[in-house]
Amino acid sequence: MSTRSVAAVALGILACGATPFAAGCTWRRAPDGGVDMVVPRPGEVATPEVTIVAARFSRDDSGTPARADAIVLVFDRDVDAVSLTPTAFLVVEADGTRVMAEEAVLAPASEDDENRSVTLWGDFGDPEKNPPTDVIVIGPVYAEDGTPLVGSVAKLEPWKSGARVVAAETVAPGPARCPGALQVVRTYWSDEIRGVEPADLARVELALGSGPARAPVGFDDYLGDGDAADDNVLDLCIDVDAPLVELRIAAATFVDAAGHPSAAVQLPVRDGPGG
Repeated sequence: MSTRSVAAVALGILACGATPFAAGCTWRRAPDGGVDMVVPRPGEVATPEVTIVAARFSRDDSGTPARADAIVLVFDRDVDAVSLTPTAFLVVEADGTRVMAEEAVLAPASEDDENRSVTLWGDFGDPEKNPPTDVIVIGPVYAEDGTPLVGSVAKLEPWKSGARVVAAETVAPGPARCPGALQVVRTYWSDEIRGVEPADLARVELALGSGPARAPVGFDDYLGDGDAADDNVLDLCIDVDAPLVELRIAAATFVDAAGHPSAAVQLPVRDGPGG
């Protein structure tokens, strides 16, 4: 399904409501793969305010006892857990099949200040023969600030691409994170990461506004420090108070849940809440 077709579905859902067969809505055959898609009513349709910054086919049921696939979504803001419902998430597979999630939970990260990630469980095809290609929010799910997520759409990253950092933001240090640090950079990954060890600090580099780049002096908020579950949020503890400009992490520093090595990272560090 092409990006244009997926966008048409999303716009149609916004125009026609959560039930795409509502009065006034029609369906037509997509030119790029025989996929039926909603045609919006005439008139202007608002663009969703919330962005899905990453979507990954995280787990394939052939390798799990539960016989369930998982897709990890990362949004650009915290999601309201109370509003999560699996039928609000529509997944499109490469052959045009559309399926709804069977479960939607805040995960892999689920701490009070890390609610940007949603894991969808269900049957989403085969990563090699018929992978999921797109995900669309079609139901009434909301961000914590009350902004609706309906209409948000994203292409799924290739199965073997490996987890990557999708946001790096400064947050305030304190007793709960990086005790004694002068700065903390919180990294949000596109999937949970494993294999985080102190020896990996040398593979992480932060470019400063002036002076040589520095490695973090520690990791915080990850499985190795006693967290109860795998996570896709990793805090970097910094021992200088100079402005932080860019984050760089070498490829294959960590692995994801399926064992794929993480992607190389080079992206700006932004000011986050309390940073």
